[in-house]
Amino acid sequence: MTRFYGRKLSFFLLLVIVGGLILYNPAIRTLFTAFSTTIQSLYFDTKHSVEEAIEHHFFQSKTIERLRRREIGLEKELLGCRQDARKYYAIIEELGIRPDNNATFIPVPSLGYALLGNFQQIWLRRFERYDPSKNYGVVRNGFAIGIVVEQKGRPLMILAGDPSCNFAVYIGDNRAPGIAMGLDARHMVVKYIPEWMKLEIGDEVFTSGLDRIFPLGLPVGRVLSLEKMQGFKNAKIELFGDTLHPDYVWIVDKR
Repeated sequence: MTRFYGRKLSFFLLLVIVGGLILYNPAIRTLFTAFSTTIQSLYFDTKHSVEEAIEHHFFQSKTIERLRRREIGLEKELLGCRQDARKYYAIIEELGIRPDNNATFIPVPSLGYALLGNFQQIWLRRFERYDPSKNYGVVRNGFAIGIVVEQKGRPLMILAGDPSCNFAVYIGDNRAPGIAMGLDARHMVVKYIPEWMKLEIGDEVFTSGLDRIFPLGLPVGRVLSLEKMQGFKNAKIELFGDTLHPDYVWIVDKR
């Protein structure tokens, strides 16, 4: 016990001596202050590095989790596409329809509006094998949304909401033929439908391929209303595709 208390007394006296030297000796006080500042800086730098490492780790973990969820979503989409493909091939086999292998799909970026205020006419970059004498179909997200025509020697995309956009379609299970013409950004009107053909509200509209602009079967929209004309019917349809954000599209090249 005596030895223990002796050690504590010695340590206390040492602290008193060091404290006195620091208080009354400027050189030692400066040295001690510099040492303390260095230790403090080292502590804060180390703390900052550890915090950055932890934050980086959690960011990587969140990114990995987000990518994992995205991978699962894409896998589900792939399974759905495979299922739809099986249904498609079963249908064309049942109907005896031969697939159209003469259509090529070319990805093309949009360049800008041909006329400010008209969101339905957009210049396209000249694409491979572009022929100014031909009209081309425009597809986005699997839906027919417009055509490409020549203007001033350049490819001009006219979207389905423009009155000058028109292409051949079928309506419903009876495949009633007609010509779809632009109405506004969300709608078209299908004209020249034979009056005697039966149609229903909600019937789906798809490309017929008879104008050699689109292949057969690309979805266009669904019927909202029907109007009888002299010898024909008109059908107002709601478009499936988005005609307001065509920053990147697929051009259909029918050979």
